[in-house]
Amino acid sequence: MLMSTKEILGYTIQATDGEIGQVSDFLVDDHFKLRYLVIDTGKWLPGKKVALSTAWISTVDPHKQTVVMNIDRKRIEEGPDYSEEHVLDREYETQLHAHYRYPPYWL
Repeated sequence: MLMSTKEILGYTIQATDGEIGQVSDFLVDDHFKLRYLVIDTGKWLPGKKVALSTAWISTVDPHKQTVVMNIDRKRIEEGPDYSEEHVLDREYETQLHAHYRYPPYWL
């Protein structure tokens, strides 16, 4: 099933042990491949945003408007902050993948 990214904005992010935020944006690479969801942790961690790889998604439930990640809340809470001012270079991605303990997609 294909979905518009507009439909997924605002979906709840479910970690392995509870809710942690909502989808607020998307990051695509220079080949227009969707690489990351930007998560606003709003009411859980005010003012914090994180980027989570689409490869770490367990399931997407359009009926419940939920994206389930294969990561626990604590790891997301401690994850590298994301802001629009960040340079999204290989160094940032390396830090991100190391923190979440997932192998980089580019290797």
